[in-house]
Amino acid sequence: MDSNASSNGNGGGGYRFRRIPRHSLPHLKLDPLLDENLEQWPHLNELVQCYRSDWVKDDNKYGHYETISPVSFENQIFEGPDTDIETEMQLASARQIKAEDATDDDVPSSSGRQFTNADITKHFGQSPLPAYEPAFDWGNERSMIFGQRISETTTTHYGSGLKISVKVLSLSFQAGLVEPFYGTICIYNRERREKLSEDFYFCVPPSEMQDAKVPLEPRGIFYLDAPSASICLLIQLEKPATEEGGVTPSVYSRKEPVHLTERERQKLQVWSRIMPYRESFAWAIVPLFDNSIGAASGGSASPSSPLAPGISGSTSHEGVFEPIAKITSDGKLGYSSGSSVIVEISNLNKVKESYTEESLQDPKRKVHKPVKGVLKLEIEKHQTVHTELENVSESGSVTNDFLDPADPIADILSSKSPGNCLDGPQSSNSKWISSDGKDVSGNGSNTQGNPDFCADDAFDFRTTMRNEPFLQLFHCLYVYPLTVSLSRKRNLFIRVELRKDDADARRQPLEAMYPREHGSSLQKCAHTQVAVGARVACYHDEIKVSLPAVWTPLHHLLFTFFHVDLQTKLEAPKPVVIGYASLPLSTHAQLRSEISLPIMRELVPHYLQDSGKERLDYLEDGKSIFKLRLRLCSSVYPINERIRDFFLEYDRHTLRTSPPWGSELLEAINSLKNVDSTALLQFLHPILNMLLHLIGNGGETLQVAAFRAMVNILTRVQQESVDDAERNRSLVNYVDYAFDDFGGRQPPVYPGLSTVWGSLARSKAKGYRVGPVYDDVLAMAWFFLELIVKSMALEQTRLFYHSLPLDEDVPPMQLKEGVFRCIMQLYDCLLTEVHERCKKGLSLAKRLNSSLAFFCYDLLSVIEPRQVFELVSLYLDKFSGVCQSVLHDCKLIFLQIICDHDLFVEMPGRDPSDRYFILLVFVRFTPSQRKFLLNGVPLWRTSLFIGENLYNLNVFLNNNVGFLL
Repeated sequence: MDSNASSNGNGGGGYRFRRIPRHSLPHLKLDPLLDENLEQWPHLNELVQCYRSDWVKDDNKYGHYETISPVSFENQIFEGPDTDIETEMQLASARQIKAEDATDDDVPSSSGRQFTNADITKHFGQSPLPAYEPAFDWGNERSMIFGQRISETTTTHYGSGLKISVKVLSLSFQAGLVEPFYGTICIYNRERREKLSEDFYFCVPPSEMQDAKVPLEPRGIFYLDAPSASICLLIQLEKPATEEGGVTPSVYSRKEPVHLTERERQKLQVWSRIMPYRESFAWAIVPLFDNSIGAASGGSASPSSPLAPGISGSTSHEGVFEPIAKITSDGKLGYSSGSSVIVEISNLNKVKESYTEESLQDPKRKVHKPVKGVLKLEIEKHQTVHTELENVSESGSVTNDFLDPADPIADILSSKSPGNCLDGPQSSNSKWISSDGKDVSGNGSNTQGNPDFCADDAFDFRTTMRNEPFLQLFHCLYVYPLTVSLSRKRNLFIRVELRKDDADARRQPLEAMYPREHGSSLQKCAHTQVAVGARVACYHDEIKVSLPAVWTPLHHLLFTFFHVDLQTKLEAPKPVVIGYASLPLSTHAQLRSEISLPIMRELVPHYLQDSGKERLDYLEDGKSIFKLRLRLCSSVYPINERIRDFFLEYDRHTLRTSPPWGSELLEAINSLKNVDSTALLQFLHPILNMLLHLIGNGGETLQVAAFRAMVNILTRVQQESVDDAERNRSLVNYVDYAFDDFGGRQPPVYPGLSTVWGSLARSKAKGYRVGPVYDDVLAMAWFFLELIVKSMALEQTRLFYHSLPLDEDVPPMQLKEGVFRCIMQLYDCLLTEVHERCKKGLSLAKRLNSSLAFFCYDLLSVIEPRQVFELVSLYLDKFSGVCQSVLHDCKLIFLQIICDHDLFVEMPGRDPSDRYFILLVFVRFTPSQRKFLLNGVPLWRTSLFIGENLYNLNVFLNNNVGFLL
């Protein structure tokens, strides 16, 4: 939350709209096109604008009275005729909120002893007031109003669950560390054999090769939905490819001799300096939460699970961290500092051959010998980042409602001061974080602050599978080469490139590959490990590709297969090309299944096209011998074809390149109702923005189609609410936070929305058949009404803010006559629905009634109060006279909601001098009904009825006796 980040709002005591920076992914490398002018791709402009803009929150929408702190009273001593000062003082002390230890010597008396506290010596005579009544409970009173709105917090992909960091402290071998070792760590579901996060890369060089500029203790941040016994850390180590006839990796697992000989050390040092390619070395799986499993090959012993609930330590309440005893995977006692746990992994399993991640748990795999070495990690549990008000109060204090109070690690975290880093930017890719907290990752930017809280994040793959709207801009492709099946043994590795066409193979590829090591920019290519001496080469590499914003049919991945000689030479071995494979993005990028490709012997111009393929020669008789898997992670490119078609036709219509009647767009809009729910919800925000844009200026046919499609989408989202709430959380978050006019770049939506909705409502009122969509419109009326109000409020703020003197409130906005007439007609039609459906006892009528009341409540802060009076007066006229009890209850609820607003007392009537319209309505009710009405009205406002305005009310009633009759 950024309480100061707002450039617009109403002056006076504060801002009406507060801009909340969303936790974007600034370290994510994107196509430069996404940072340039996107006018020729309107849908991309909508997407980037949607994901990169701050959230806009109306702080006044849900009322702000609960933030008023209770009045503090001094201890008042009243001396009555039958009391003495000592008794009164004892009673006063007992009533103090925070009782303090006191002795008899501390209590003042009337026997001549001097008072030690001058603040409690005030005497006020006999008590003028009876006992105080309990404090007014705003939340409870408001919750009793039917249809009461509940504010939601902003949702983020990292806003819930668990957050852990993993720091590589050291790697040591009994034989000694004389060559660099490389590794990856990821979150892995052992039961489903599924990778849950991208890889976090680290490097452990020998002491003589260490560079002062390279961090020695990199840290990766991972996110989990909930603890699970199947959640593990998958750790994989690599080393420089082994020299033929040189020192083999078996020296790290042999029993005798334990240490490397001097000759072995020298050979490894020389070879590692000239060998740029790597091979698989060892792996381990560390369960994070399972403290019930026994030690197993590739796993950890029972107590090694560092975050298992049963072995969490404890802390003192004074913020002093007590050491926490831990047991490492080989049975050695570990230790903890604060909320972090030191884990020593001594059961690293040396591999005998190249492998894929899926084969690690294959029961038929060869037994891997343990490595005589220890990898030391520091695993720490952090609080997740929340950006809304329940965690940071109005005074700026941090609350910890989202932490389990019974969790000792949570207790530790609540006592830590996170500094400013918690609200810092988050990244999707794994980084290098130095010990002083500076980011020296591939983008070259620095992240200052507390290193314990400023590490960057590993991208969570479940982000693309959740039924939640995308809130961030990410656009990348993960490439996983799996196997290459050849007829002869090779020392094979693969180079991966992204190319924009196939015209000339000598042309340089795009800079699109994320680097493994620290660097300053994206690279032109990436390499896998070397599969040494294998007919079936296996790989477990993860290659991350930054995708172009706009794809053409010629954008493709090019795989080049190399054989490398691993014999000792005076220079680095030169690999030899044995073949190529290509993969067009447009036809394969969205596929999740395994892909098989043939390998070409050489490249010819236009090798992607059918005419070029006729001249190609393939390895292994053209069989598809190369297998790979892709994972598309993009909030820009939808996997669903119908959404892509809608984006395409939206661009054509906006750029006026489609026929003027927009039949293709009309078809694309209508097809949105057939989009699966997950894809629809993920792209919910940009789709709603585009439909609203069409409702505003798309022409009558497109307006109606866009409105009906929007109703269908909202209804589907609402019906699939997990908690069965009347206001779906995703929809509430869209209205309250995501919806914006983007500084006036988008025109207000309320005129078009009111027009098309009003037209449908009038058709229904005239008896025309409007289909079942109208019931859905009424069920989602709260969404449209709140959207209309926010659109008005954004326009009001933009029009008046810059011309206002300091500390003056934004004046109410006068709606144009045509727009207000349309709103009045719509309001009248909705009131008729409430009136008719109430008589039938339908619950929809009561919900719609509350929505209309909140509509007027919200408008009191935005438009001219006299215009609001017209709406309220229309309501009361509709419900005038003798009516059923259910209608009378609706009227009472309506007035309860209206009376919760600051301006309800002075709401004017038709005459500017008439300032007591609601008071006039109020006196029509019986005493019991007035009491019901005032139950939801703040105490200080009730006093306006019976106190300050009593004289005016009496005068008014005396002059209007005939009306009351």
